[in-house]
Amino acid sequence: MEILLSRNKEIIREYIKEKSKIGFIPTASELDKDRWYIEKDIEDLNKMKFNIVYIDVSKESKEEIVKKFNDIDAIFVAGGNSFYLLQQLKIKDVLQDLIEFANNKIYVGTSAGACIVCPSIDYLQKLDNKLQAPLLDNCNAMNLVDFYVLPHYKSKEKYTKIADEIEKNYNNYKFVKISNEQAIIVDEVNNYRVVETN
Repeated sequence: MEILLSRNKEIIREYIKEKSKIGFIPTASELDKDRWYIEKDIEDLNKMKFNIVYIDVSKESKEEIVKKFNDIDAIFVAGGNSFYLLQQLKIKDVLQDLIEFANNKIYVGTSAGACIVCPSIDYLQKLDNKLQAPLLDNCNAMNLVDFYVLPHYKSKEKYTKIADEIEKNYNNYKFVKISNEQAIIVDEVNNYRVVETN
């Protein structure tokens, strides 16, 4: 099961028990100077009484990362730059391991972490700076769903305008836009629903 968010995490209480081990991947945020949203994610997960296992994709070996995957109940992939996140997962050769995890356990992705479950992230170039991932040779992502996520819809006028432009420019893509108060619950590739998170 995948739970795809823009921001609000309250919905995950319904699917993950207290004291469960959650792997936390902050990799997408590494290049940001102000990582307030990562601090907020950690604070919220601690308040929900989850046991957080930090997974630093950029610094840990493939063996260390996979070992942690095997020892956790769910995974939380935080926001930031989607291109940088995908690049680091591919460099460490753990993208397929993450896909297998999502197919067998619970995958929670917020913002960039939500977008990489799509077939590709090529559509995000107006939202994220692709130049921050110079070693990314293609945008093929996890391919866990048959649609493309546009997060933070209606949270700010800027995001709404860009999302509408992307939808217009990629008119052969099936988009699902979610506000910061919504989540997409995915049971299977083409079986999903958008729900309110508060």
